[in-house]
Amino acid sequence: MKKQNSKPQLKESSSISDLFRMQTEVGLLESMSRSKALTIMVIAGILLFCGFFYFLFKLAGG
Repeated sequence: MKKQNSKPQLKESSSISDLFRMQTEVGLLESMSRSKALTIMVIAGILLFCGFFYFLFKLAGG
């Protein structure tokens, strides 16, 4: 009995455009361009993150 290989074969590519598209930030921006909800969640997360560090900075007496 021959075993089926269910893993997709990966093509090897070393072009600059393929290497650029593999970056996490590029994938996030592509997903954000398609999803309004994701865009709102990312913006809200950035604002909360910055607000938290501003709070810590003011709490430390800066």
